[in-house]
Amino acid sequence: MRIIRLGLSAATVLVLLSTFSFAQFRTVTVQNANNNPVPTTVTNTPTVNVTGTVPVTVSGTPSVNATITGTPNVNATITGTPNVAVTSPVGTAGPSNTTGVLIKNLDNPARQPFLQGLTCTSPAAGAGFCTASFAVPAGKRLVIEYLQFSSVESASTTLVYQLIPIVTGFGQPWLFAPGPKLANGTALAEHQVRLYADAGSSVSFTGYATSNAGNVTFSMLLSGYLVNVP
Repeated sequence: MRIIRLGLSAATVLVLLSTFSFAQFRTVTVQNANNNPVPTTVTNTPTVNVTGTVPVTVSGTPSVNATITGTPNVNATITGTPNVAVTSPVGTAGPSNTTGVLIKNLDNPARQPFLQGLTCTSPAAGAGFCTASFAVPAGKRLVIEYLQFSSVESASTTLVYQLIPIVTGFGQPWLFAPGPKLANGTALAEHQVRLYADAGSSVSFTGYATSNAGNVTFSMLLSGYLVNVP
């Protein structure tokens, strides 16, 4: 009886070993339960192959280091009117044969040229002078750059010319010499100046003669430009 028991035990052992041998090739599915979680700790570095496009969420401001080779083409759409500032330009603006930067002044004085002529005649045997004037247009400041005076004399000669522009509400007389005489006896004088007159003010021109023995016709030609004022 003791020998039979040992044979059964050996058979049982062979069956168990065969079962364990087949169990090595089975796949076991483990379901994770809330009360019995399966450990998910990976102790090594797995290799993951990704195909297609995988969305990635980035928080914060990432730093990107990239090396650009060559000259890339950049297409950008600008909405509205951006502010552009240029500091310390270097090089030549425009084509290679351009020697300067072309600009446009929105308040270019040359776009508002101004020319005015005045004439007056002193009375014979009366006052030895005469006056004429004109008004500066409203909303415009007058800049006087050039003056030309002339006088046609009879018995009396020209003493001096006077111009009174008004600046900041104050009128200051400017005196000009008659200049040399021409062959026909007419006095002529030219002066390059820089005078100003307020918008809407009156510019007065006066010619003075040396005596009242005869009349003298005084003329003035004024040129400059107008500037817009608020």
